[in-house]
Amino acid sequence: MSEGIMPVAFVIEVHIPYVRHPGRHPIGEEYLHAFTAQMLIPLLDLVGELQRHHLPITLALACSPVALEQWRDRVVSKHFTQWLEDKIARHQAELARFEAEGNRHGAYLARFYLDWDRQTLRTFNTRYQRNLAGRLQELVITEVLTPLCLPASHAILPLLSRESLVRAQLEHGLLYISRHLKRPEGLWLPGCAWRPGIEQIALDLDLRYVIVDPTYVRAGQLPGWIIPRRLAAIGVESELSRHIWSTELGYPGDPLYRNAADPTGYTANGLNEPQPYDPYDALRRAQEHANHFVEQLLYRLNHLPADTTIVVPIDARWWGTCWFEGPTWLQAVLTRCATDARLGLTHPGTILAGLRTGETVSLHTDAHFPHSLSRWQSPSAQRYWQALHDAEQRFADLIAHYPAVEGFRERVLTQAAREILLAEQSDWAEDPQELGWQRHLDRFEQLFALARQESLSATDLFTLEQIETHDAIFPVLNYRLFGKG
Repeated sequence: MSEGIMPVAFVIEVHIPYVRHPGRHPIGEEYLHAFTAQMLIPLLDLVGELQRHHLPITLALACSPVALEQWRDRVVSKHFTQWLEDKIARHQAELARFEAEGNRHGAYLARFYLDWDRQTLRTFNTRYQRNLAGRLQELVITEVLTPLCLPASHAILPLLSRESLVRAQLEHGLLYISRHLKRPEGLWLPGCAWRPGIEQIALDLDLRYVIVDPTYVRAGQLPGWIIPRRLAAIGVESELSRHIWSTELGYPGDPLYRNAADPTGYTANGLNEPQPYDPYDALRRAQEHANHFVEQLLYRLNHLPADTTIVVPIDARWWGTCWFEGPTWLQAVLTRCATDARLGLTHPGTILAGLRTGETVSLHTDAHFPHSLSRWQSPSAQRYWQALHDAEQRFADLIAHYPAVEGFRERVLTQAAREILLAEQSDWAEDPQELGWQRHLDRFEQLFALARQESLSATDLFTLEQIETHDAIFPVLNYRLFGKG
């Protein structure tokens, strides 16, 4: 970057839990489809629009492999189309009802959502040819997006019971990010949560930097070399990020924005209680918030050392759940950053070129530091962690007993590894009352019993096939990694 220009690296974190349903209807996939319609497709659209205007756009993409696997699944694509068609039919019925009742504002909103969903369906089928992961890969090839490595199932790594499980998560994560996008150079940790031992695994995987929460710094400062010239640690800008994710102090709680607690989409947050939603006013407010955010970036330009790169993480899950207007905000922010001579969009890896050998940093070695980990260790989550750690230990013992098997037992152990990965998803730690983890551990128990048998009966084989059908993810998996160390 030239003198007087502040480099800004936006990291878009994209994750969705594994909810793929093998049946004929998209039952259970609603959250995935809403996220796709409200986050992924708008993200692809806004990046494409900026490309068409030849703006210098660069973003880092931290997309979980479990999300990529689902978006590449033809069953999920078919269900997404069905889900959108059902929504279009509902909005048509709502429009007719509101017009018959003389409800002008209701009809206005129904027509807005009807047009929105029709356009989304056309875009999905025509522009992206039902291949959203393929479009992400195109943007990576053109260097608009820079991919980062993530744990395979977006696990909170400091809270896993064994280092071998951390290695299994990262090795399989690297495999699938490389397969679907491009081999990454940097590592994104869910929650930016550091764990001792990650540095050696990152070196083994030829990763050059890891993005962490600044509270993990014990000595030195970020960015800095954990291992000189081989592995660096880069921190995120947490104060700016609060504008993006906080509903109380940040943008998403604005009275004009759509009320996330109302599944119909017909009410706004309001001041003290919900009020009728107006997308025109809300999207105009998103533009105002974008201008405010860029002004905050420019303020930092005058108060930070020259050439300081600000790394801004954006958890795109908020777009699907709490901030419908988020993509509009991001497009306006990126447009201003790309056209303001004082700012320059980049990706975190560019920081390494200016990092001197003597600029080192050491991170805390206590796995339970800092206290930010406590948000995944609430009393309601203890049952989840106890059950998960018990399954992890029993699986390691089973692998030690069967270190190199073939035939049906290898197939069973490979599927058991899938269930462990899926049970380790961060989603269950963030919302332990959601018992998706229990389903995966129940299937693990079935597989654990099958693995210890000398042969499989016809009933056993049917059970195995049913589990494989339901949790058909990560086709290449090395179960042996889960037992080492």
